[in-house]
Amino acid sequence: MRQLELMGINQLMAVIRREPEGSAVREKALRRCLDELIEVEIEWRIDYRHLNLGHHKVSTIANMGEGRGEMTGAVDHVGEAAERFRYACRWRHMAKALLGHLNERQRMAVLLTGYKIDAQKWSRPLGGDLERIQAIKQGHRGLTLAEVCEGQRIILQRLGWPVAVGEIFETAEAMRNSAKNARKVMLAVVVEQARFAA
Repeated sequence: MRQLELMGINQLMAVIRREPEGSAVREKALRRCLDELIEVEIEWRIDYRHLNLGHHKVSTIANMGEGRGEMTGAVDHVGEAAERFRYACRWRHMAKALLGHLNERQRMAVLLTGYKIDAQKWSRPLGGDLERIQAIKQGHRGLTLAEVCEGQRIILQRLGWPVAVGEIFETAEAMRNSAKNARKVMLAVVVEQARFAA
């Protein structure tokens, strides 16, 4: 069997279905699958959601050169849908549904703790608040949980929350604990989804 770290979500779901309940391999595959689904959601929110803008059929720039602003031909609805939703894969829909089982604070905690990438550390330590803020704005994710906690307002804005987001975490420990409780809920849902995703 391939290493679980090298498997995609579909293969991880197959391992979850195949292995007996309580198996160490199954539990590891389950946690790995949840990590991948959280990463899919983070990537969607940071990168891909901005690409699905689409346009109205009477846009002045839509189908340039085809008449006086109105569309002159029949609309290819299949083509429009394919263009608009080309990045919205089934795993993104599953990740979104998983997050629907959580309250707002738990969603924030799960996405904030998933935002950091331990293996992607800075080559040098961050020099201060301004440098860290600039790094986060530029998309750097090689942060510690404490750095994520300090920059959580900016990260939450990048993930789609409004500027004046309400509840935030006082400490990295509070964020970790909230995410840990949320992941327990999500793991149970992933087990159920693995039965149906074939």
